[in-house]
Amino acid sequence: MSNPLRILGLWNMGEDIFHKKINPIESKRIIKKALSMGINTFDSAYSYKDSDSILCSALREAKIKRENWRIVEKVMPIPTLEKKVDISRKRLKTDYLDILLLHWPTNNSELYSSLSKLEKLKNEDIIKEYGVSNFPLSLLKKTSLDFDISYHERPLSLVWNKDYEEERKLEIKTLSYGPLGFGFLSKEEKPRLSSLPFYSSKEREKLFSTLDKMEEKYKVSRETIAYSWTRQKEPYAIIRGVSSLEQLTLNSIDLDPDDIKELDKIANSITLSSPSDNIFSHNYAGDKNEET
Repeated sequence: MSNPLRILGLWNMGEDIFHKKINPIESKRIIKKALSMGINTFDSAYSYKDSDSILCSALREAKIKRENWRIVEKVMPIPTLEKKVDISRKRLKTDYLDILLLHWPTNNSELYSSLSKLEKLKNEDIIKEYGVSNFPLSLLKKTSLDFDISYHERPLSLVWNKDYEEERKLEIKTLSYGPLGFGFLSKEEKPRLSSLPFYSSKEREKLFSTLDKMEEKYKVSRETIAYSWTRQKEPYAIIRGVSSLEQLTLNSIDLDPDDIKELDKIANSITLSSPSDNIFSHNYAGDKNEET
């Protein structure tokens, strides 16, 4: 079994939504620690506000050369996409972006226009590769027929595995995020997550009791069990956002096949119970105002 690429997510270094925002000093300590652990790829977005600038500052303080770190950047499919890419490059003080993703899909013509712009940026060496994020399977299939989509960033965890096995057949590299369900799979109560579809699932207690049973069996934490399940699904990469240095050291183990099957059954039930195509119940209206 191959180990997925480890990527440090910067969402909670720039925004305060499902997690408490980390202050810049602690954020830079986490980035530097990740670098010392061999993690040199970072996931950010234009809409994450300060995260790009914080990353740039940490990299410069650590004296990391450009060829020794990689960035996954995300922008919305809007008419000013190229302007946002220029701003992101300035924030990061780099001539190019390693991977650029469309942050969310839309239902309008701007989607295909934006994908064409990504192809143009790639031909101009402003970006090295491109892909999409949070796309439903039907749209991922459709767009991959017309464009060289190399990556799909999507949630993958015990509370959201929608269409993952079907996506793998497309041979698009999965950049998975949220392996701990944004903290839902930890033992700390997360009231901020109450708006997400899995929070009130009928399978919630069954999942927790199963994780408790496996904690006892393997003598590891619930978080380790959950992270190990995602790793054994073999995505190309796992993006983890952390709020402390200690969380960076989360390891994984090899779960027995029967335990994987038991967790699969619960994960499938939780995911299928959601009426939405995505974990945030986003309606793909194409009118998100984060980057106007």
